[in-house]
Amino acid sequence: MFNFFNNKKKENPISDVFKDLTTNQKMSITNFLLTIASSNQGSSDKQMRYLNNYVDILDVRGDDGMAYYKRYGLERIISDLKTLSKNQKEFLVVATWEMISSDGQPSSKQINSVTILFDKLGFSEEQFVEIIKKNILIMNHILGK
Repeated sequence: MFNFFNNKKKENPISDVFKDLTTNQKMSITNFLLTIASSNQGSSDKQMRYLNNYVDILDVRGDDGMAYYKRYGLERIISDLKTLSKNQKEFLVVATWEMISSDGQPSSKQINSVTILFDKLGFSEEQFVEIIKKNILIMNHILGK
């Protein structure tokens, strides 16, 4: 009759992709996205909403993520993300692109930051672009464009 004790969160395809990650890896994803968002002299409201959406989906606390970043730094974030599967890294590429383009054309500074960070994860600029192109083609097909 009443389901007072079922506090399960709604299923989300994004959380399914990242379901087997540790809390540190999840915090590293949000810190990675924040690093990129803030590379453009601060992030826009749209980018922050996008980032907060990931904080919710990954079920991590923003303040815990910031403390983790302050304690261990960007190199630890990169180290955590290197252990993601190829599929998870590709999903991170798409998520990153969606975030930086959420408020219009990404700046050259953001694109430069993205390519440097993904290079550290083992993705060349060409691979990054190829993943984005493939995603755009898939989305256009799904949306009938």
